[in-house]
Amino acid sequence: MAFKITTTGTLSPVPFDDLGYREFTHPTTGYDLLLEFKQEEVRDSLDVQAAIDNGWITVEDENGNSITKTMEAVTHSGLSLLDQDDHEQYALTDTTSRAIFHVNDPIDQQILEYDDTVGKWINVSGGASGTSGSSGTSGVAGTSGSSGSSGTSGATGTSGSSGTSGTSGSSGSSGSSGTSGATGTSGSSGSSGSSGSSGTSGTSGSSGSSGTSGTSGINGTSGSSGTSGTSGSSGTSGSSGSSGTSGATPRGAIYFLHDETSATNLLLSRDPGEAPENIITEQNITTETLIHTWDTLPGDPAIEAMPAGIWTAKFYAAVSDAAGYTNLKFKVYKLEPGDVTTLIASGSSGDINSTTPALYEWDVVQGAPVDFDTDDQLRLEVYVDSTSNVDLDFYFEGTTHASNLTTPIFMGGAGTSGTSGTSGSGTSGSSGTSGINGTSGSSGTSGINGTSGSSGSSGSSGSSGSSGSSGTSGSSGSSGTSGSSGTSGTSGSSGSSGTSGLSGTSGSSGTSGTSGTSASGVHYDSTANEVVYYDEERAKTLSVSITEYGGGRDSVSMSNQYFRAYDGSPLNLNGYALPWDATLVAISVSGQLANQTYTVEVRKNDAVAVIDSLTVTNARENHDDTKNTDFNEGDRVQFYLNGTSIDRPLVTAYFRRRI
Repeated sequence: MAFKITTTGTLSPVPFDDLGYREFTHPTTGYDLLLEFKQEEVRDSLDVQAAIDNGWITVEDENGNSITKTMEAVTHSGLSLLDQDDHEQYALTDTTSRAIFHVNDPIDQQILEYDDTVGKWINVSGGASGTSGSSGTSGVAGTSGSSGSSGTSGATGTSGSSGTSGTSGSSGSSGSSGTSGATGTSGSSGSSGSSGSSGTSGTSGSSGSSGTSGTSGINGTSGSSGTSGTSGSSGTSGSSGSSGTSGATPRGAIYFLHDETSATNLLLSRDPGEAPENIITEQNITTETLIHTWDTLPGDPAIEAMPAGIWTAKFYAAVSDAAGYTNLKFKVYKLEPGDVTTLIASGSSGDINSTTPALYEWDVVQGAPVDFDTDDQLRLEVYVDSTSNVDLDFYFEGTTHASNLTTPIFMGGAGTSGTSGTSGSGTSGSSGTSGINGTSGSSGTSGINGTSGSSGSSGSSGSSGSSGSSGTSGSSGSSGTSGSSGTSGTSGSSGSSGTSGLSGTSGSSGTSGTSGTSASGVHYDSTANEVVYYDEERAKTLSVSITEYGGGRDSVSMSNQYFRAYDGSPLNLNGYALPWDATLVAISVSGQLANQTYTVEVRKNDAVAVIDSLTVTNARENHDDTKNTDFNEGDRVQFYLNGTSIDRPLVTAYFRRRI
């Protein structure tokens, strides 16, 4: 497989920032990118695709077939990943290395596999769904009000209509409940039946001693507690997060060795150049010998510090005789003005034992960062040592044996390879509705009367006449209607509510006192756990704290593209997920040059609709702190540049949480 690029001359150099800031000057003809990069890195490179689309390069495979989509550069064994917007894909056939077929309405991130038995690509499974969002918390059940003391028996008044609740402010303390109205009068008892005729009285017996009083009845069981309020409905599950695309392999900036000079030494540069292959020969080597010294240009690498990390040497060499032990060694220095050097890293290869050009690769760890100034340079010294008096050829430049050195300067990939994109948790479920207050417990049953004390033995009475039947009891009087409750006072906005008025006694409850109005200005919102204020210009309550999101592109010719996040992630594949409802209150934009015109668009959730924007007109920067655009919890904020050939633009958006 090959991916051969040829520059057209419409732009030189052609930058591939997401491939380690690699650049190609015109003319470059038939250079195979797969000599430096993996197929997956080339396939996922947005900068290579942009160069094809803008006509800066043309691409062919090893058979001379034209390639217009980087996604065509895929492997044909195992599984192939089909993105939602990719309707054409290369597939294995019997007569050529690839052929085009069409997929109608593909499922997002459909997994396909070539089935030799039927000669077709088949759907293996759908894209993996993100984990479901956590359910909303159950609403808190309201506390039961304290019961009023039992009133005397009168009719209970009807409940008054509730007053309208005030906005925001916390309610005042509840007034004590009025005493219950008196219960209605009991119905009259029915007339007693006529008594039977008395029997003849016996002689009176002596009075018995008084019985002991009965024990008091045990108290009635307490009324059962009111039923608990119903739990709030569970919040809706968050939408499944889409799997992120595999991140490009992180790599350090690569420096190539050149035959051109940089002041007194040869040139060390990130540009591989177009010069033919060069060879330096060292003869009769018996001790450590300096092959040559390479320096970067002043101001390169233009960093504040060389981060701790790994240096990787990829040097091509050959010896005249494989006998004995021969090895290469490199030393890297920080080069300050006045030719002052500080050693950063050094290390040796294994045995150089090939008589034809071969690649020798080894790593050296830099344990701590080294401070740099903007005018500091890098210096590379390459040495050879041998125990056998041999000759050594050292190769650099060209397209086959281009020796190079990889630094710890991070230049690229979007996170570690293969990590999922946005987390599977969707937007937080809405909080459940508050549980309704439980019903008041039923009153306990009346205590059982104690047993009567035993009466003293009485004299034997004459037999009593049969009692007449008891009259029917009169119906109980109907309970009086409850007194109407007073209307609740309107709650004041925002501030704490005034205390409620006391309820009236024995009849209709007294009207609640009007809640006090809130104090203006900054206050603490216990529900949001935020210090907030009322923004009169935007007519909404906002957090006093500001959250910033932004992006940029380290490119001298950005055209009609999404920005990248500060960690290098393409925002069209991801975005900043808002953890709460928020309002965009300001935007600032700047570029490298002072005379460019373009518009930065704020988008969300992969849609092309422009939610807000800011235009720079023939200037270097612009800003606007009067923005008032609402976003919802879970929205993914993205930034897009609408313009051509813009140099290194940056955008920062400022959000406040909306309460």
